[in-house]
Amino acid sequence: MKKLTFTFLFIVATTVMYSQTKIGLQAAYGTNTDFGIGAKASFGISDKFLASPSINYFFGESVQGASTSVLGINADAHYIVSDNNGLSLYPLAGINFTRSSATVLGISASSTEIGFNVGGGLNYELSSSLTGVFEAKYVLSAFDQAIFSVGVLYNL
Repeated sequence: MKKLTFTFLFIVATTVMYSQTKIGLQAAYGTNTDFGIGAKASFGISDKFLASPSINYFFGESVQGASTSVLGINADAHYIVSDNNGLSLYPLAGINFTRSSATVLGISASSTEIGFNVGGGLNYELSSSLTGVFEAKYVLSAFDQAIFSVGVLYNL
């Protein structure tokens, strides 16, 4: 997991040096994981292509003696198909790493899966420094689920 995190941070750091950058927070809902919070970034590669890494932590459930949680790390590519009056629409595709953890009566277990993301979203320029984001995607993996997220990005 440390190698994956280092690789993810290295890609983000090198992309930041060459592009328009936006970073922010989001709330997410997964059809199999309920509600979560996360961070998202967006880097302009060209006029039409964006690289968009994100990380979401889903709280899971906690009942007497048992708890679950899910962490999803995504590396998505967006292709802007429409950009009118501050509203841009895009399809997306990407890679997903999901780590699911459970603890029952003090015994812990976890599982990590790699999958693919497909979906789409929209960005809306709220001001010169803020962008609203809505995204819907489906994760194709052993943890198949639809994820809906809404957030705000700060334009650096």
